[in-house]
Amino acid sequence: MADDRAVLRIGEVSRRTGVAVPTLRAWERRYGLLTPARTDGGHRLYSEDDITRVRGMQRLLDKGWSAAAAAREVLREPATVTTLRPVAGTGRASDDLVSRLEEAIDAFDGAGADAAMDDVFARFDVPRALDEVVLPVLRRVGDGWQDDPRVIAREHFATNTLRPRLQRLLRAPARSDARSCLAAAPEGEDHDLGVLASAVVAANAGWRVHYLGARMPTAAMERSAVELDPDVVLIGSIFRSHAEQFLAERPGFGRAAVVLGGPGFVPGDAAAIPGSVVHQGPIEGLADTLERALATRRGALG
Repeated sequence: MADDRAVLRIGEVSRRTGVAVPTLRAWERRYGLLTPARTDGGHRLYSEDDITRVRGMQRLLDKGWSAAAAAREVLREPATVTTLRPVAGTGRASDDLVSRLEEAIDAFDGAGADAAMDDVFARFDVPRALDEVVLPVLRRVGDGWQDDPRVIAREHFATNTLRPRLQRLLRAPARSDARSCLAAAPEGEDHDLGVLASAVVAANAGWRVHYLGARMPTAAMERSAVELDPDVVLIGSIFRSHAEQFLAERPGFGRAAVVLGGPGFVPGDAAAIPGSVVHQGPIEGLADTLERALATRRGALG
């Protein structure tokens, strides 16, 4: 039987703490931070004590503690975590992780990159992990790729190493009544990790995501929108020329709202597709942009 105090599903723990479900599961599996009870049917249920430990873990991570050390401290003395001092000399935790991930990629060290990513998603929720570590690393890795063959190889290695991780996050289960998002990069756009990361943020926020990937012809996107009837179509582009080509085709996606994102799009592009919006700023704000797109589309149709 489950403990009478353990009545919370993991989704509720995530909602109340702001920590993504995959991160909570990682903390439970690796560090024993959460101690769920089990129902007769085998379902995990969590208690207020679990929420206290998660919040304690968050406070220590924000102060620069490593995930393993923070978990040990929370489990040792959960009542005192609010008064603990940060580890001297650690700096911002995300800076250390950026360095670790960059070094692994520079050395073509797949195991090291996987270990760094494990720590990234153990410490941070999904949007923060992407904003502060994954996307900065990808930008740095991509600098100069047009001119240096070794940079090209390193970028391909980084892409092939990080993509499976993001795709696993994309498969987070969504509620049957969840709103849906169709995501793609336009024709000619080979670099789709930015829009993939955005799709991951949408999935993390509870959206059901249909991810089409890179180099999608506009006509294929339009047909997919007819078949899938998404609430929002999310288009990401790195290069301005590809964004301009996409907009020049005057795409139509039925009742769906449209979010344009990435360096290829500029604020004025929203005028090219009635009811669309352009996302700017950190990726953690994308969930709000999706909601704004829905409101903008309703206004355009109204």
